[in-house]
Parts: sequence; structure tokens; C-alpha cells
Amino acid sequence: MTLPRLPLLLSTLLLFTACNTKKITPPPVENNQTNPLMAVIQTDKNITNEPIETTEPVEEMQGLEGDFAGNYKLMEFIDYMVTYHQFTHKELYTLFSKAKDINQMVEPCKVRNNNGSCVVQIRKGKWDRYRAMFIYERNIERGINFWTEHEDTLNRAYQTYGVPPEYIVGIIGVETAYGVNFGKKKVIDVLTSKAMLGDRRENFYTTQLEKFLIMTRQAGLIASELMGSNAGAMGYGQFIASSYLDFAVDFNNDGVTDLWNAQDAIGSVANYFAQNGWNGNIGQVAVRAKYKGNRFRRLKTGYKTKYSQKKLRKKHKIVPRSKLYYKGPVSLIKLPKASYDELWFGTHNFRVITTYNHSTFYGMAVHDLGKTIKARRGY
Repeated sequence: MTLPRLPLLLSTLLLFTACNTKKITPPPVENNQTNPLMAVIQTDKNITNEPIETTEPVEEMQGLEGDFAGNYKLMEFIDYMVTYHQFTHKELYTLFSKAKDINQMVEPCKVRNNNGSCVVQIRKGKWDRYRAMFIYERNIERGINFWTEHEDTLNRAYQTYGVPPEYIVGIIGVETAYGVNFGKKKVIDVLTSKAMLGDRRENFYTTQLEKFLIMTRQAGLIASELMGSNAGAMGYGQFIASSYLDFAVDFNNDGVTDLWNAQDAIGSVANYFAQNGWNGNIGQVAVRAKYKGNRFRRLKTGYKTKYSQKKLRKKHKIVPRSKLYYKGPVSLIKLPKASYDELWFGTHNFRVITTYNHSTFYGMAVHDLGKTIKARRGY
């Protein structure tokens, strides 16, 4: 005998119930391989790893609209956030329906030739070009003003974490020009686009999107409004979401950890360095070296290198130009300029700076900017 079919409404209710109670496999996690980001991924401390049976009312469910309508990856991600982190379908569908695909946004060109092509100004020397992006008169003046305005907070961070003010000031100046450039894209747009539309590091960005939602909920921030960089980094120090969860601190003790607040940002950058091995007993970060010739090609260079100072001196005749008190192995840093290569010795603390952004040039820009501002202040 053929059984009668269930009414359509009952079938729909059963389908939604199954969707709301299924166990979702967590998305894959990829450790950060770039800067800052840089962080050990941790789960939300308030949430267990066990899936939670949801009883979300059927009437709260709605379709995914906008640029990501029909994106199955995003719908599975939403189910995961509901099941494992107690968000609701309604709030996440509303949030992601307003998110924009950043791949459809066209970057403006500031200067064009007569034929309409974009003008790109080139300076000779790789280091010259890189340095000029961060160390210029207006940014130095901003740094002096920032240090003066927040001197008490910088000194307190130094006392608390052992990180000298010039390196906190250097980081913030390189990252955001002291708050002038927090980023021009919404973080939710960047992370959703990179996580859900086939970016080569989509696993990393999926994890950052998860941490971003947890971060904004914990801090009471509005996820749809926060602005950041092209990589989804945020605030004065350009922390990615996982770095916020791991290293950000409420340094002004107002009950909110806000990376757009200069005091919290100062404490958070200092805490990041301390947690990544900054040694307050090492007074020097980088010291200029001298060698024979104008171009250096004899040895491998970069922040990852480690050489015995004795071997560099005895075998290769490479010595510091000024007194180097640090006794440990040094990184050999090459800065290609227009007509010659500068060579520097980097200490342990230089390598700590490069954990913020895995780049020799980045580490030297932070060092150079911080030292320049400190000298201009008369220290």
C-alpha cells in the first residue's frame, strides 16, 4: 500500500530542523605565514569544541542575499558558526547579505598620463623605494607629535613589557602613519571575499573570519562597520583578528580592548613583542657593518640568517662600524641602494620585529623610523 505524502509545510519544517541540528565539520586551519597576522590561532575561550544543538526558531531563517547569494562555502561557514560558536542564522545572514565582493571594487589612480595610463613613480634602489614609503618628513613629524601626546603611555608600556618607545612608535608609523591610514576597506568585505571566493590562502582567511566574528562579539564592536587594510588588518597596529585575540590588551583599563584607541594599541604592540621573545636586556637592535666593495654578494643575507660575529670578522672581514655590545649570533642584513649596498648586523630583537611582518626591509623601516624620531626629539 502506498503511504500518503506529508504536507509540503511539514516537509519544509523537518528540513529546517535537520539543518539546525546537524554537526558541522570545522573549516581547516592554516597557520599564518605572513606578518601579524604572525599569531597562534586559538579557539574562543568561552566556547567548547563540542557542537551545540540549536533550537533556533524557523521564522528567523532567511536567504543569503547580495554579492554572496548562493555561495555554498559561506552558507556552510554560517552553519558552523551557529553550531560551534552560538551565533544565530538571522544575524549572520543579515551581516553577510550586506558584505561586498572586493574583487569588484576598482582601485583609483591618483595620477595619469595623457594617454590615460596610471603613473607610477620609481626611485632607484630597492631599499630607497621601500624606505621612502614610510620615512619622510611629514610622517616623522606625525611620529614626534604621537610620542609627545602619548609619552606617559609609551613609558608605562616600556616599564610593563620592556619594549622601548621608539620601536612601538616605529611600528605604528609604518603600519598606519599614526592613524592617518587605518585602511579603506571594510574588514567583513575583505575577509569574506578572500575566504569564500577562491583566494590561494582561503583557509587562513576563513580562520580569520571566524576569529573576527568572535572578536567583535567579545569587544562589543559592530562587525559591519570596522575598516581595515587589504588583508583585513585593523587599528593603529594593524592586528589581524587572531592577533587581537592572542595579544591585544585593555591598556587604558576602560573595560574595552579597542585597537583604534592609541593607548590600547600601544600596550598591545608592546605585549605582542614581549610574547614573541623581546629581550629587554639587549639594548641594540641593528648596527651598521662595513665590508670591502660596493655590492655585497658573498654570503646569504636576510632576517632569517644567523652568523657568528667572530666568523664574520675573521673569515670575511665584516665588522660593525660602531661598538656592538650584543654577543650573540647576528642576522646579516643587506639594503640595496642606488649605488651601493648597506650592510647591517641584526640582533635577536631585530628578528623579533620581523615576526610582526616577515620582511627584512620591514624590520629596518621600523628601526630606522623609530630611531629617527627619537633623535629628532633630542634623545
